[in-house]
Amino acid sequence: MHNTFLKQRNRQVEHHLDLARSQAIKFSLSTGLDRDDLFQVGVLGLVKASRSYREDTQVPFPVFARPHVRGAILHYLRDSAALVRLPRRIEEEAHRIGKRSEDPVTAREQWIQRAYRSKTRWHQLPDHLQAPFDSQLSKLEDSERFERVRAALMDLPELERCAVRAVVMEGQSLRTVGSNHGVSAMTIQRRVKRGLQRISQALRGDQPSD
Repeated sequence: MHNTFLKQRNRQVEHHLDLARSQAIKFSLSTGLDRDDLFQVGVLGLVKASRSYREDTQVPFPVFARPHVRGAILHYLRDSAALVRLPRRIEEEAHRIGKRSEDPVTAREQWIQRAYRSKTRWHQLPDHLQAPFDSQLSKLEDSERFERVRAALMDLPELERCAVRAVVMEGQSLRTVGSNHGVSAMTIQRRVKRGLQRISQALRGDQPSD
């Protein structure tokens, strides 16, 4: 019975990976962060939604899951950003670039402006940029990616796996998790970052570096 339920839940997640993908694209475009990293966080939010979803509520799963996916990405971005500060020289250079009449001309200047903008505000995108990718190829790729994300999560070192589960999947703050484990919020943030990097490396077939 348990295995049957688990398979049904996994299929439910696989059939709705476009929710995680569309949200990852949205926030990648608005923040400049890596789309695959955000997709992985979104998939974990989707898994969390599948665990708490009850069909007798008569609420369609996509409606129920969307805020979980969005919330997982937002929580990860906001909690991490709260502990990350741009160096003063970067902020000063961003101000200087912003005062110029012409557009940034170098990749470095474009990166500086994007980093400065994304640290202070979110950008709402047109609805058409949030539309899910419905092609069969995209769905197949996402389904395979979900299985690899799940396997990579289970293969993480225990400390990193616990940090990713607590922060990304359960929505706990870095400070709360750090307090529960007797370490700093920055330590938990590093564990989450390393965990997501390992997952990303596993998806690319790279060897993780400590």
